[in-house]
Amino acid sequence: MSGRSSRLSIAIALLLAVAGCSSKGSPPEADPAKVAALAQVMIKNIPPPAGARDCTVGDLHATPLTARAMFQLGAEPLPEKVPEYDEWINPPELDAPAARVLLDKAASETDRRRAAAALLGAKSFIVYKVEMVNVPIALEVKELKRGAVGMRAIGYDAKGLPTCLLVFTVQNDNKVAEWAMDQSDKALIDPAIAKAVRDDLTKQLQTRIAGFLAQ
Repeated sequence: MSGRSSRLSIAIALLLAVAGCSSKGSPPEADPAKVAALAQVMIKNIPPPAGARDCTVGDLHATPLTARAMFQLGAEPLPEKVPEYDEWINPPELDAPAARVLLDKAASETDRRRAAAALLGAKSFIVYKVEMVNVPIALEVKELKRGAVGMRAIGYDAKGLPTCLLVFTVQNDNKVAEWAMDQSDKALIDPAIAKAVRDDLTKQLQTRIAGFLAQ
């Protein structure tokens, strides 16, 4: 519980810093329902595989969201038993602090309204959407190969309309993949090994995106 509260406090602090509340009075507030409506527009306008221009580095420096968070903000039920929407490959750390506040049930109504104002004030968004999870060991399936996750970064404007696409792939670290395959000599995949593979893919995804933003 303390860890969760700490993460929420950090997110709120970042949100307040962005809002510039230190010298300009109380931060602006907005109705969270308007964020839900915006997320709905984004969901309805997910582009086809080649449905937009290529994203530039500048496009990637936008308010970030995972596809999982986009669906949750839009109050859309997540597809069941579809690993593309699992949290491990949609890590909350990739989401903007304001989105994390809105999705945290422990957040106060004031913090939620301030978070809504921050998201609605964004000039553009970048949504990281998982298209394909080909990682058998991570899913506890006995097929011994290095995992790969197909991704798209989708740029959206402030109105929720798509503007650009970046297609990329994330793979397990080769040493982690080899270790997992060496350890998987039984009929069933050990859940601890599966978790280690998932954790590594989460790390590789975060590293890959950080590399994009550092260009």
